[in-house]
Amino acid sequence: AVSEYPCPLIIIDMGTATTMFVVDKEGAMIGGAISPGVKISMDALTGRTALLPGLQLDQPKKAIGTNTIDCMRSGLMLGAACMIDGMIERMEEELGYQTTVIATGGIAKFVVPMCRREIIYDKDLLVKGLAALYRDNKR
Repeated sequence: AVSEYPCPLIIIDMGTATTMFVVDKEGAMIGGAISPGVKISMDALTGRTALLPGLQLDQPKKAIGTNTIDCMRSGLMLGAACMIDGMIERMEEELGYQTTVIATGGIAKFVVPMCRREIIYDKDLLVKGLAALYRDNKR
């Protein structure tokens, strides 16, 4: 991400877990946060709660669901988007400045459009990073 986007950065990877890592103005990774991914949350909800059905991770039509499926979809998908927006806000508050926010990972393409914060979705960020490491270290 540092070779592709201007620092400071918040890099979000939405896969099994949702990880958020902060890169400061100088390009140093200074920390981050890790939370359960959307699919793990869904599996826990449907697997550990009696009578709740499985569902597709589609974008909810609205925040206030009117049936069980819509309520679950709102909680999972909009909940993830709100968590990301809130974490970005808190991280930037701690930093004292705004960042460029990049998201990648399988679930990000579904959640990022629901976020209120501007987030750049880069599905190829991992491959770009591996290519940069290769270029920097080849003889």
